[in-house]
Amino acid sequence: MNEPLSDDELMARLSEIAAVADPVPEALLSAARAAFGLRDLDARVAELMRDSAIDVSAHAVRGPGPRMLSFESGEVAIECEVTPDAARRDIFGQLVGGRAPEVAAQVPGQQPVTVPVDADGCFSVRGLPAGPARLRAKLADGTTLVTSWTVI
Repeated sequence: MNEPLSDDELMARLSEIAAVADPVPEALLSAARAAFGLRDLDARVAELMRDSAIDVSAHAVRGPGPRMLSFESGEVAIECEVTPDAARRDIFGQLVGGRAPEVAAQVPGQQPVTVPVDADGCFSVRGLPAGPARLRAKLADGTTLVTSWTVI
C-alpha cells in the first residue's frame, strides 16, 4: 500500500503534471518578466479613469474614431488619443497639471520609446505594437509618474 503524500509533495507533483499538460505560454512568461523588470516602487501610478472604448455614451455622441484614454494621479493627468494603424498604435497625448521633458512608452519585451514633451505638455508616440503598454514620465518636481498597464 502506498504512503499518502504530504501537502508539499502533493503540490510538487501537481505542479509537474500541470507543467506538462498545460504549460504557461512563453509570451506570457516574457511579458511577466518584462513587467517585473519595469517596476518602480517610488513611482506615482496614474490610474485609468476614462476609456472611450468602455464609455458607450461618449462613443455614441462622437461616433467611431480614435480611442480616448485619461489617466489620473492627484492633480496630474495624462490624456491620450490612441489611433490604430493595422497591428500598430499611435498615441497622441498631453500631460496636464505637471511638466516633464519627455515621456517613455513601454511595452513588454521591448526597450522603451522615449519622445519629447513640448511646452504645452503634448507628445506623440508612433508605431507601438497592439497589446499592453504604459507611459512613464519623470516630472519636474522629481517624481516619476507611470500609467497603469492598458491594452492599446
